[in-house]
Amino acid sequence: MVKEVVKIHTNDPENKVITVSLSGEVRPVARLTPQMISLRGKPGDTISAEMKIVPAAFPDFNIVNAAARNGQNIDFTIEKKGTPPDSYFVLTVSNRKSTAGRYFDIIELETDLDPERTIKIRVAGYIQP
Repeated sequence: MVKEVVKIHTNDPENKVITVSLSGEVRPVARLTPQMISLRGKPGDTISAEMKIVPAAFPDFNIVNAAARNGQNIDFTIEKKGTPPDSYFVLTVSNRKSTAGRYFDIIELETDLDPERTIKIRVAGYIQP
């Protein structure tokens, strides 16, 4: 449950400030397991991880576009499994970085929901020296 209180300043001399309280339930579009992708290993190792993405607030949706903000150090694939209402997605992310160091990226998954909803997946990589 999210609750916000807003003060509105008006030009009404009898009601110069009006206080409005808003509250509502925020439901995630999907459940992510795990919550983020973590890639750890040594240069030259095959390093990859999977994430299960299960529709939550909406019974079924499709992912129509997927892109990494940076994309320099990772490759990824996404596959839909099962049939509605028990369908889910498997995101597989692989490391491409060949030298030691850390990196961060975000994979954005655009859905076919109306209004459009985007699922953002955090990716952290640590290639050990």
